[in-house]
Amino acid sequence: MKEKNLLVAGLSLNKLADLLISAKTTLTAILVSVGAPIWMVGWLVPIRESGALLPQVFISIYLRKHTQRHVVWRVGMMVQAFSVLVMLLSVVYFSGFTAGALLLFALVLLSLGRSACSLTVKDMEADVAKKGERGNLIGIASTVSGVVTLAIAIPLVIFDEALSSNVLLFILGGSLLSFVLTLICVWPVKTHVDTGRDEGQALNVNFDSTVYKFIFVRGLFVHSALVAPYFMIERSEDAKELLPIYIGAEALAALLSSIIWGKVADKSARLTLQLSGVLALSACGALLFLESTSIITSAILFFLLSIAHTGVRTGRKTYSLDVKDGHERTELVGFSNTAIGIVLLSFGALYAALTPVLPFSVVYIMTGMLLIAIVMTFILPSEK
Repeated sequence: MKEKNLLVAGLSLNKLADLLISAKTTLTAILVSVGAPIWMVGWLVPIRESGALLPQVFISIYLRKHTQRHVVWRVGMMVQAFSVLVMLLSVVYFSGFTAGALLLFALVLLSLGRSACSLTVKDMEADVAKKGERGNLIGIASTVSGVVTLAIAIPLVIFDEALSSNVLLFILGGSLLSFVLTLICVWPVKTHVDTGRDEGQALNVNFDSTVYKFIFVRGLFVHSALVAPYFMIERSEDAKELLPIYIGAEALAALLSSIIWGKVADKSARLTLQLSGVLALSACGALLFLESTSIITSAILFFLLSIAHTGVRTGRKTYSLDVKDGHERTELVGFSNTAIGIVLLSFGALYAALTPVLPFSVVYIMTGMLLIAIVMTFILPSEK
């Protein structure tokens, strides 16, 4: 019970750090504020997401001969904390291209550290919680992080004029502190995974059809993340003014929906993906067909999308935890995450090429992809 409480506290702090350092909100505002070239903004989400996913298949192969997964997690968390420190220093001491380049470099390091943590924390979660409890574990952590993030965002909105010059430093500092506290909280949690393999098997990778079906469906659901910037760029207000509002909307979404999504996922992760997909589809449809572009409308739609994305994340995480056991689970997570990293880069490049030439918004295509994703969830085998 003590280890479970420590892990919940650590996961909550880690999710808080992720919310505060989001590529969709905070990092975009930072690049704009320091006067970095606008093309750098386009690399934030691909680096943040793909950089955390692509290395995981190689890390999973490394882990076949290393049973102490908590050691790799600790190193990954230290790298993330160091990366945010570099970001903080780049904002304080540099501007323009130099600040932007340092921030992108730090984001690469952050993503690599996140990659190691994302893969190994699954084993830690599986050790302290049994099937039927893991979705709730993820949900509680997301809810707690939502409460804390909202508590941070509300004063930033209320005292916007007084804090405007320091809001970015405040948010970066909060993220750095959250990463450090995560490391402290989870440090006592240790896990030893029996790989069941000898060194001669270390390079053999065998998967059944469930893995490929999961990757295909999850690859379609990445649109719940890819579409998010289009909910942000419709407004032309100053980035510093918008930032607390969208951080608050994302935090409120996590607060109100995470435990519910977790409980649904413990019944059926596949159903969670279906329900959250319908909600994301609705938010995209509203963005396309509502004429109003007011800040209130934009914030509400982003809030609904954030609820949907929370459900997508909870559903796919719980599915990957429950559908396989032991090192097979580690390999599923590692291989699927690397594949999704490639999918993200491919879709990102495609939409970047299509946006200037299409006579209509690429959100129409993304909405269609989400519809296909919902339908294709029915090919997934039951994970329970």
